[in-house]
Amino acid sequence: MSKRFIPYLQSLDFEPAKNPAKADARSIHPFGTSVRRRDTASDVIEIQFDKHSKPSFIINFRRDPPELIKEGQFVGARNARLPKLTKFGAERFRWAESFRLTPRPKSASWFTMRTFFGFRSPKICSKEVIDRLMNLFPQVEAWFKDGNIGEHVQALPMLLPLPEARHEQIVSPGHLPHK
Repeated sequence: MSKRFIPYLQSLDFEPAKNPAKADARSIHPFGTSVRRRDTASDVIEIQFDKHSKPSFIINFRRDPPELIKEGQFVGARNARLPKLTKFGAERFRWAESFRLTPRPKSASWFTMRTFFGFRSPKICSKEVIDRLMNLFPQVEAWFKDGNIGEHVQALPMLLPLPEARHEQIVSPGHLPHK
């Protein structure tokens, strides 16, 4: 991954996000978040590894509006401080388009090494997985370019605060109150 795919992302003008990963997130995002800044938005790529330390990963990607980039620091949708949701607070949010690149069409599966119980070399298997990723990555670029959703791209909607709602009551990311 670090020898082939990360340099490939860098050749496409993606750069590591300015803020470091939190200690508890390093295990699933060891490569952090990569951002490509545009005039009107930022293209965001996250390489998410399995939280149970299995040799598998998925590519999450989205386009963030400029209000999530603050003073050169990447705020990011998952790090945004969300106001408390109430029955009258829903208008303070909007759905953001977020997607995943999967190795098989119309599937929720992750990229993983198949060593067939050790009969295949992990080195060969890891090369095959990265080859597959790099062959499918143009579908991500096609979505960033013109919105085309390829057959290996799966929707993953996210709730984002509107800019004026970001300075209200703080709720931990991912923990929205229920009714």
